[in-house]
Amino acid sequence: MVDPKKIDISMATIAIITALPQQSTMSQKELEQILTPPLAIGQSSQGLLVSSPKDQIEVIAGGIKTNVRDLSGRKGFSRSKIPTILSFFVNRFALQVTSYGVNFIINVPCIEAEKWIGDNIISSQVSPKTGKKLIGGIATVKIKAEEKTWNIKFEPRGDKAINVDFNASEDAQQLPGQKRLREELQEQFEALLEFLNALEL
Repeated sequence: MVDPKKIDISMATIAIITALPQQSTMSQKELEQILTPPLAIGQSSQGLLVSSPKDQIEVIAGGIKTNVRDLSGRKGFSRSKIPTILSFFVNRFALQVTSYGVNFIINVPCIEAEKWIGDNIISSQVSPKTGKKLIGGIATVKIKAEEKTWNIKFEPRGDKAINVDFNASEDAQQLPGQKRLREELQEQFEALLEFLNALEL
């Protein structure tokens, strides 16, 4: 049974994909409308990179993708700033959204992490078909979950935890409202925990 108190959330994210590449230059004054200064602003290979240590938020905007990351580790999302920031970028650059995804990177305690991934995620036919003993590995699964498509990567973190990289995406012609996005963050986080419980992690 997954104990939410023992889970470490490295990152909670909502990312959008747009129909056309966006213009991603913004002034510090504009960015201070949505993020608490001091801000670190620069360019990365992925585009504009903005971070606010006080908000524990990082924004990467470039090409056809805008990604807003919450690095605070909070497990409740009713006050998340992610939807406000994303809406600001969509409106500021008149972005035409084609899809969006709710993402989490979490670390879940697990004794014999590699063995658990081998026993529970990787095909049980590996050993019988090859005659070799499967001792672990890294696995990615793709799952249909109502209107969302889940991509979940399981990777051992030492032998005492599993790093779970979860993405729940869907096609959309526009970004849902801020209230709904906050609800989706909470819903998808809880759905992920339920999924992990079903796997008996």
